[in-house]
Amino acid sequence: MRRAAARLVPGDVLWYVDTDAPRFALTFDDGPDPHTTPGLLGVLARHRARATFFLIGERVAAHPDLARAIAGAGHELGNHLLRDERSAQSPPERFARELARTGALLGAYGPVRWFRPGGGWFTPGMLRTAARQDLRAVLGTWAAAHDGGPGDARIADRLAPGVCPGSIVVLHEGTAARRGVVATTDDLLTRLAGRGLSSVTVSELAASAHR
Repeated sequence: MRRAAARLVPGDVLWYVDTDAPRFALTFDDGPDPHTTPGLLGVLARHRARATFFLIGERVAAHPDLARAIAGAGHELGNHLLRDERSAQSPPERFARELARTGALLGAYGPVRWFRPGGGWFTPGMLRTAARQDLRAVLGTWAAAHDGGPGDARIADRLAPGVCPGSIVVLHEGTAARRGVVATTDDLLTRLAGRGLSSVTVSELAASAHR
C-alpha cells in the first residue's frame, strides 16, 4: 500500500512516516465540539496518549475553551480551514485568506505546523499557498468517519489491523452524530497498546523518521 500510494501523493504531503519507532500519529478532524472533544480528551488522558487535532476555525471561535483545553492537555493543533467544506472547491484567494484566518485563531493556543485540506483533496496551488504560510499538508494512512449508524461499532475492528509504526490515523469528531468516536478511540488505543504501539502527535512522529 505504501509503495502504491507514494506514486500518487506528492513528497511535500505527509501521509505516513518511515520509522521503526513503535509509534503512530492519531489525528482528529472537524472539532472542537462539546459533544465529542471533552470525551476524547478524557480517553487520551487515560491512555497517556497524544494526538493532533485538525480544528475548524469557525468552531474554534465558537468554542475557545475547548481549543484551549486541547492545547493545555499537551496535544497538537492543526489547521483544517475555516469551514467544514471541500477546500479544493474554494477559489485560491479565499483559500489563502481562510487558511490564514484559521491560523491566526489557532496561534492563540500554540504553534501550528500542519494543515489538512477539507475533504482530503488538494491542488498544487493549495500546497504552495500553505508553504508560504509555513504549513505542510498532512493526509493519513488510515481514515474513518462516524455517522451515528451501526457501522460505527466496527470502525476499530477495521482500522486496528493495518496500523503499524509510522501510520497516521484520521478520525472525525465535531458533531453529535459522531459521539461514537470516543469509544472507538478508547478501543483502538487499547488494541494498539497491546501490540506495543503508542500514539503521538504528527510532529513527534515526523521527528522519528529515518534520516
